[in-house]
Parts: sequence; structure tokens; C-alpha cells
Amino acid sequence: MKICIPLLEDNGMDSRISDHFGKSPFLSFYDDKTSKLEIIKIAGKHAGGQQTIAEIVLNSDADILICSNIGPKAIDLLKGNIYILTGAAGNLRQVLQTFKMKNLRSQ
Repeated sequence: MKICIPLLEDNGMDSRISDHFGKSPFLSFYDDKTSKLEIIKIAGKHAGGQQTIAEIVLNSDADILICSNIGPKAIDLLKGNIYILTGAAGNLRQVLQTFKMKNLRSQ
């Protein structure tokens, strides 16, 4: 399963989770079967011709989005295609552990 988590920085598993999904400067994609981690920089914030962060996630091969908070427009766009979990805090390593312990809220 491929898990997408918005980040504030690119520091591998020590990267801090972004509090605001729509304004996250980085997205991480973690494959829980292979333990492969990919972190991408988001080019811009709704700039002309560029996708929103929700569209990037929708067009990725992610199965799950884990974030702190997410707005209603992003939920509407992703719902039905990506399973959304909220309430994440800390760094990427901590969030993945919280996910494994099933301590996040579904949207």
C-alpha cells in the first residue's frame, strides 16, 4: 500500500508533518511493502497551469493520505479515490508508527 503524507521539509524519516495539507511544501510517498520512501517538492501554490496539492495526490498511485488537517474542498476531490486519515502529528517516522497502531481518524 502506498501512503502519502504532507511534509514541511525533506529530512527523510525525520521530516516534520505539515499542519496544513493545502500549503504543504513537500509530499512524501511511502510504500509499506518495500519500505521505499520518495519525497517530492511541491512547485507552487495554485500557480497558473499547475495542479493543486490535492490533484497531485489524486493523480499519484497513493492509496492513503495521512495528514494533520484537511479542508472540505480537498476532501471532496479525494473522497472515493484515496482513503483519508487525519490527526497526524510529529515527524514521518512517528506518523507511520501511529498509523500502524490505528490511532488516526478517518474522513
